[in-house]
Parts: sequence; structure tokens; C-alpha cells
Amino acid sequence: MKRNILIALFAVVSLAGWAQENNYTIKFDPTSFVEENASIDSFYLVDLPDRNLITEKYAYQGKEINISGKVGKPQNVNLILIVKIAGGVRTQYIPLILETGNIVIMHDKQHSHYVSGTPLNDAMFAAMRDINQARQTNDLEKVRQLIIDYIKEHNNDVTAVSMLWELYLKTAKGAKDALTLIGQCNKDVQQHPSIVQLVKLISCPKEGDMFKDFSVEYEGKTTRLSDYVGKGQYVLVDFWASWCGPCRGEIPNLIAAYNKYKEKGLQVLGVAAWDKPKDTLKAIEEEKVPYPQIINSQQIGTDAYGITGIPEIILFAPDGKIIKRSLRGEMIDKILSEIFK
Repeated sequence: MKRNILIALFAVVSLAGWAQENNYTIKFDPTSFVEENASIDSFYLVDLPDRNLITEKYAYQGKEINISGKVGKPQNVNLILIVKIAGGVRTQYIPLILETGNIVIMHDKQHSHYVSGTPLNDAMFAAMRDINQARQTNDLEKVRQLIIDYIKEHNNDVTAVSMLWELYLKTAKGAKDALTLIGQCNKDVQQHPSIVQLVKLISCPKEGDMFKDFSVEYEGKTTRLSDYVGKGQYVLVDFWASWCGPCRGEIPNLIAAYNKYKEKGLQVLGVAAWDKPKDTLKAIEEEKVPYPQIINSQQIGTDAYGITGIPEIILFAPDGKIIKRSLRGEMIDKILSEIFK
């Protein structure tokens, strides 16, 4: 009996020690992250890439923010700031590594934000400062080599996940280099959802490739991308969601393009992703969208094209080849005016 009690007490003490060891705090002054005429409404933490809530949504009280909780193994997260601006709100993302210790977020004019106080954040953001300095001098080969060297040194921790994305997005040979380095990382890095997404993105259709078809069922009807693309018209396809502010901001540009060029051979198509159909339909009515939509795509369309962020606007040629990806704002009319001049 005494022996069992001692074992139980030891287990309780061990668990208490583990919980204490795995505490984290995040401390920062958010006012340095927003412009003069903006104000912070709320903030919260989400994991990556699934954007699941780690904390509740806190109302901002107008002072320095302190977030605390418990974390097991380090993970890639975003601190989300909901910022009130003239005419609405915007969302600001602050990436960091959530790990045991006291995490401090600071503003850095050269890198927008800088995170320190814990081993992995110290390592990754120190490397990012060197990388950004090389980028400012336009030494792109040095940028590439600094990122590669970092990934090789950290191929068994989650900062490699962030740096592999940096390599892919910011360097000329990013796709090829990233695939090679992923193979040199441990299984935790290789199987991280963000890296699984990255591999899909690298292998997804690119500019110059033929379109990849997909089908979506909604209210008993099946709609395919091929119902519109590859039919002899230029097609501008917008992957969007009702809750996405930047997506809603692009809709007037798409409507203008549709009205200007539809008689000359342009079709515009919306693909509603990661959204509830009722919310999509409400947004279509509010925005007075005149062009057709594929409703309830969820992840089907975005997975087919390796899309991890929306809006993603893709222009397809009449034969179905991809002319341009990631069109936004004035770029839309610029490329269409060249086509239809």
C-alpha cells in the first residue's frame, strides 16, 4: 500500500513538473504593428496549416498583451490580429514558433516583426535577419545559400518547415531545392501538414501547364472545371470565400473585367473554397456577382491547384493552358487588355 501511494505521489509530482516545464508566455506591444489610423479589435493563436484555434479570441484592452498556456512539442503557429481600419477590418498574421519559455515579439523595420526569448525562435529569426540583409543588397544567391544552410542544420525541428516555405517562395530554384532538402529532413518534418501541402504545391499545375480538372457536387448536381475551361474561351477563375476580406476586395475587379471583356471572349468563374454554401450565396447576392460559380468546392479545387491562401485568381487560355497564376488588382486588367487589344 505504501509503495503504491509513493508511486502515485511520484506520478503526480512528475506530471506537475511536466506541466510547469511546458508553460509558455507570449508578450508583445501590438500597437507597433498597425498604422496610425487603425486600432486593434481582438487577437488569438491558430496552428498551421489548418488554422485551428489554440486560444480563444481575446478582446484587446488597449495595453501590452500577454498570452500564456501549455505546449508540448514546438509547433508553427500564427498570432492573428484583427485590425479595425477605415471601411472595415483586416487580418494581420504574425508567424512564430510556439514552444516552452517566454516568447517576446518585437517590431523590426527590416523584417516587420522579430521573435526572441526561446531557442527555436532565436535561431530562426536571427537567420531571417541575415537573409533579409542579403535580400536588401540583391545578393539572391547568398539568400538561397543561407536558407539551405539553415535547413540542413535544423532538419530535425519545426523551423525547417518555415524555412522550406521561405526557400520555395523567395528563391529562383526553390521548388527543386525544397524537394531535395525535404528528403534530408526527419520524418516529423516530412510528415508535417505544411510540408505535405508544399509537396502538393510543387507538383501542382503551373503557368504553361494544361489545366487539371476537378468536380464538385452540390444539391445533387455535379459541376466540373472542364464545364468552363478548355472550351475555346479565356477563363478567369477566382478561388475565394465569403469570410475572406481580400477575396471580397477582388470581386469588383473581376466584375469590371467580366463586363469589359465578356463580349470579346472572356468567361469569369468563381470557385467557392473553405466556405459554407449559405454564406457563399449570401456574399454572391451582397456583391451582386454576375458570373457563374462552383459552390461548395471546400478543399477539392484548392488541393488540385496547390492553393494554400486565397484569393487565388488564375487565367486559362482557350485551350485550357494556364497563362497566369496569382493575379490581383490592376494586374487583371493589364493582362486582359494585352490579350484583347
